[in-house]
Amino acid sequence: MKRAAAFATLLLLALAAGDRLNPVRTGLNGAYYANATWSNPAVVTTRDPQPTDARVRAAWRDTPPPQFSVAWSGSFLAMHDGPYALATVSDDGSVVYVDGQAVVDNSGARVWPRGATGVVTLTRGVHAIHVRYAQEGGAFHFELLWARAGEPLEPVPAWAMTPRRVSFAAFAFSAGLRQTLAAAEWLWVAVLVVWALRVVWSVIAREKAWLEREQVWPAMRWILGASLVLNLAGIWWGLPGGSWAADELSPVQVLGAAAQHFGHGWFDRYPPLHYYILTAAFSPLLVLEKFGRVDLSTTAPYAVLAFVGRLVSVAAAAGILLAAYACGARAFSRRAGLFAAAMMSVVTPFVYYAKTANLDVPYLFWFALALVFYLRVLDNLALRDFLGFAACATLSICTKDQAYGLFLPAPFAFVYRLWQVNRATGTRRPLARALFDARLWWAAAVAVVLFAAGHNVMFNASGFVEHVRFITGPASVSYRDFEATLAGRMALLRLSIDIVRMAWGWPMFLVAVAGVVLAVQTPAHRRAALWLALPAVSYYASFVNVVLYNYDRFMLPVCLILSVFGGFAFDWWLSDDRRGRPWRAAVAGGVFACTMLYAATVDLVMIRDSRYTVEQWLAGHVARTETVAYVFPLQYYPRIERFNNAGIVNIAQLKEAQPSYYVLNADYARAEPPRTETGQLIAGLQNGDLGYVLVFRYREPVPWPWLPGAPRDLVGDRNERPITSVLRHINPWYEVFKRGG
Repeated sequence: MKRAAAFATLLLLALAAGDRLNPVRTGLNGAYYANATWSNPAVVTTRDPQPTDARVRAAWRDTPPPQFSVAWSGSFLAMHDGPYALATVSDDGSVVYVDGQAVVDNSGARVWPRGATGVVTLTRGVHAIHVRYAQEGGAFHFELLWARAGEPLEPVPAWAMTPRRVSFAAFAFSAGLRQTLAAAEWLWVAVLVVWALRVVWSVIAREKAWLEREQVWPAMRWILGASLVLNLAGIWWGLPGGSWAADELSPVQVLGAAAQHFGHGWFDRYPPLHYYILTAAFSPLLVLEKFGRVDLSTTAPYAVLAFVGRLVSVAAAAGILLAAYACGARAFSRRAGLFAAAMMSVVTPFVYYAKTANLDVPYLFWFALALVFYLRVLDNLALRDFLGFAACATLSICTKDQAYGLFLPAPFAFVYRLWQVNRATGTRRPLARALFDARLWWAAAVAVVLFAAGHNVMFNASGFVEHVRFITGPASVSYRDFEATLAGRMALLRLSIDIVRMAWGWPMFLVAVAGVVLAVQTPAHRRAALWLALPAVSYYASFVNVVLYNYDRFMLPVCLILSVFGGFAFDWWLSDDRRGRPWRAAVAGGVFACTMLYAATVDLVMIRDSRYTVEQWLAGHVARTETVAYVFPLQYYPRIERFNNAGIVNIAQLKEAQPSYYVLNADYARAEPPRTETGQLIAGLQNGDLGYVLVFRYREPVPWPWLPGAPRDLVGDRNERPITSVLRHINPWYEVFKRGG
């Protein structure tokens, strides 16, 4: 791989140097006029690599006048004799001349883009081209396409155009050089991707070797494989063209932050660490965009970015299961660790967040690694474990702020263990020695440095301050569901327990509770159980009990810790010295089978989401000229961006726009207060007072509705309060209204 990378790099550098010395420039001369008639002197003159919307916006510095016109001129290369098709898609008019002959006439003002094609017979050589485009108001759109006769149209590439007349030989050599350079750029990126994948594969091989040494690989590979199937099923949810996962880090957010270099005052509701990681994961496509080989604003490359972001979560989920095994094995036994990993793999919200680009699985990954180091520190007090804990804990907090609650008691636990050891060895002043132990201070230094680097404090201090202000203000207060009273806090505790119960269902939840009780009651495991429970108690007390609301994703760290206890309960239940082992194994298998149905429900409703059916219905009923209206964010809807759509939030807008169809997310609509303008609009649609009639209503039937205790937000009627999960946004009820019936 090193030789391949070196060869690809040298080839790329040589071709890039040749292209830089190439006298044949790419693109066409552009002249921009502040009217729609190409009159008066041009306001802007440029060399545009391709005539596109993006180039037009750039020429006008993103503020084009209401009316303008553009004339592009230069030469293009025909490599073969024969007929060529040229075409434009434009709003408004456009014309294409080749060697002074009008080939495409797409003139006329209009509301929507329209395509027109012309055919011209060319000899092999260089031909003059002149393109005119006029914008007479409203939105604008322009594309220049070509094809040899009989082949599909595609955008005219930059290498096939030049702003001046050149010889055929020079133009052909230039085109060949640039096409070879393009291939070399793709090759170079591909080699680097393969190299990165080989590094990942080597990490996987090391983990496999570790599990083989632990003598658990045969069982663990089945757990990891089954989890991978659960986590990959439905990962394409909403792709391409849609973003249906609430609070998911979209490529737009990541690329926007990267464009600001995560500085200049940039901040978001979440810390920046995972933005860095996703930017690195996106880097192959970012490099290709820099080379001009892909356009990340188009549907397919954007979908690839979104898919890559979700794959990062899939990888983090696998790491969490490995850490769950390691925690269970260290705290109790290897078999307990296997059951812990298996239990965590079927936590319902874990299955959902493992296939989205939300931050919940990534920060849980860093916490899971920190938990491994935490238990190791409490066992052997090795410096490397102190440093590993400090690094992973800090990275978890730098991924999602709320992780701080998981680590507050750790320094006190470490000091206590150091004090115990000092006292046992007869060290003088054991507490003072513990407080000033160099291992603690090295760990603190690592945490401070990583925190400052993770938040880019040195180069973006103002952004860090604004982030802190946001999370301590609107991000925490506006979501509060319970009062800061004893009764409110007890209600929150009951809800939190119920959230964990719904994450697994009753059988597995009872196993986790039994594991806690058994571990605390067993003298040999009591100390490990208390150390293990400490982060969960601290997290609830210092975060959930402070913000006074709770979601299922907030309880994922608690579920991870409970999985370790549940693994101990299964290990105890199936111990070799107990009678009736066959029927005990059958009971354990039944518990896992029941919980697997809960987890698989997430995949089934994502794969069969009602949005897909509504999209098919709209495609079969909505004409190209008709408008589809909606209310609420687009992520709660089918991909209606494919249609002429309009966001309409009140009755006045509805009467003015008169859309042909109105699509309503009925589940989301129930939460809208009836006295608001939007609430009155929804009521008017549903009771028919606004001249619209319900013509289609759909929600995909929920699988195995008989399953007791399933997550209410996933399979319930969506009337539950308070709202505790974004799983309610999967497979919602939709209502489609048509004007006039």
